[in-house]
Order: sequence, then C-alpha cells, then structure tokens
Amino acid sequence: MIYRVAVASSDGENVNEHFGRAERFFIGELDTDKEDFELIGQRDVKPSCHGGEHEVSGFAAALETLSDVSAIVVQRAGPGAKKYIDEQGIRLYQIPLSIEQAICLLMEEKQWEADKWQYHTKN
Repeated sequence: MIYRVAVASSDGENVNEHFGRAERFFIGELDTDKEDFELIGQRDVKPSCHGGEHEVSGFAAALETLSDVSAIVVQRAGPGAKKYIDEQGIRLYQIPLSIEQAICLLMEEKQWEADKWQYHTKN
C-alpha cells in the first residue's frame, strides 16, 4: 500500500520543526510493498503555537491541511498537540533526524502495521 506521510521540516532535508511552530510540512508517499519513500510536495500551514501558548483551532486547521496523511513526523510536539492528533486517528512520531533516517526507521519498524495507519492513497 501507499501511505502519505507529513514531515515537519524547514529545509526538506531534516525533521527539525516542532509541530505547533511548523510553517510547512513536506509530504511524501511511503510504498510499503517496495519499502520506498518519495517526497511529492509541501504544504504551508499557520503555526498553532505562539510563545508556549497554543490554539486547538490551529491544530484543527493544520490537520485539515494534512487530512490525507496517515502519519506526521516532527522534531517535537507538546502534550496538547499529541492528544489532539491522536484523537483524529493520525499517528505522530517525534524523530529528530534527517528525513531519510526518520523514514528508514519507520520502515524498519513497519509502523503502518504496528499502529494500524488508516489512510492509504492506493493499493
């Protein structure tokens, strides 16, 4: 299956953004049959955290922009964001590595099986 994954990154190379402070997410497709990952674009979002304060409506707006992803990979996320994202059925991973290393880790652990990702783009 092919799943979409959103990665919080300022440079398209590293997972280096906090979920609530991210201004953009790079979108990739993970092909679980081929164990391959390809970045296919990026999406801009309005940051939901401002100086330690967050807005749940900001979480909702970001997730609306990322509504077709099964997983979100970030450097860090606060407990409020983690809880909200989990309630929406999207898996959140805090993996502060390069995008390539983070995706390799998800593939090695076959996270889509362990966490039962719900959205896939095609079989």
